[in-house]
Amino acid sequence: MNVIHFGSGKETVIIISGVSLTGLEGQGEAVAEAYQLFSAQYSVYLFDRKKTLKEGYRVEDMAEDISRAMELLHLDSAYVYGVSQGGMIAQVLAIRYPEKVKKLVLCSTMSRPTEIMKRVGKTWLELAGKQDVVALNRNFFQVVYSTAFLESVKDLLPSLEKVGSAEDCSRFCILVKALLNFDVYEQLEQIKCPVLVIGDKRDQTIGVEGSYEIIEKLGCPSYIYDQYSHAVYDEAPDIKRKIIQFLSDSL
Repeated sequence: MNVIHFGSGKETVIIISGVSLTGLEGQGEAVAEAYQLFSAQYSVYLFDRKKTLKEGYRVEDMAEDISRAMELLHLDSAYVYGVSQGGMIAQVLAIRYPEKVKKLVLCSTMSRPTEIMKRVGKTWLELAGKQDVVALNRNFFQVVYSTAFLESVKDLLPSLEKVGSAEDCSRFCILVKALLNFDVYEQLEQIKCPVLVIGDKRDQTIGVEGSYEIIEKLGCPSYIYDQYSHAVYDEAPDIKRKIIQFLSDSL
C-alpha cells in the first residue's frame, strides 16, 4: 500500500483518497504541496489502496487495511478525512474502530449507492472492461471535475487521457464494484465521534443526496457548495481552512 507522509505537527490526520485509475504512485510532492496548510499543525498520512487486489475486495476490507496500517505505523488514533470512496472507508473505520477516529470529515461521499453513482459506475465498468483507457479517463474527468476546472487544464487533458494500462483497468473494476456494493446506512448511528460532511450540489459522480443522507442521519454540521462538482475537495479554495477549523475546535 502506498502511503504519503508529510508535516510535523503533534496531531495526526489521515487522509483516505478516492478511486482512481492509476493510484498515488509518484504523487507525494504534489499532494504535500496541495495540503501545505496542514503541514505545520499536523502530521499527515495519505493512504491509497493495496497495489494488488483480489476480485470481491470490499470497502470493509479497505477499512481493515487502513486499521492494520495504523497499527504498523503506531498511530493509535487520528483525525480522519475521507473523500469519495475514501469517505466510505472512513465511515467503516469509525463504526468498527471508534477508538481510532477522533473526528471524521466526509467529503463527496455516500453511505449507500445513489442512483447517480449506479449509472456512473455502470459506465465505468463497461469502459474499463473494454480497457478503453482514453474513453474511461475522459468520462472520469467529465463527471468528477467541474466544467470550469476542465477548461483551466484543457491543454493537459489529451496526455492525461492516455494514462493507464490493462492491469489498471482490472484493478479499477474491482474498486468500482466495491463502491456499488457498499451500504452502511443503517449503521451510521454507531459513529460517535464529531463528524463534518462536505458536498456539492453539482456532484455528477455521487450526487449531493449521498451527503444529505449522512447529514440527516447523524445531525452533524455540513458545508454544501453549489459551484464545483464531485472534486470539490480539490477545487474549492476555502475547503482546507474549513476542515482545519473543524479539527481545531474543542471536542
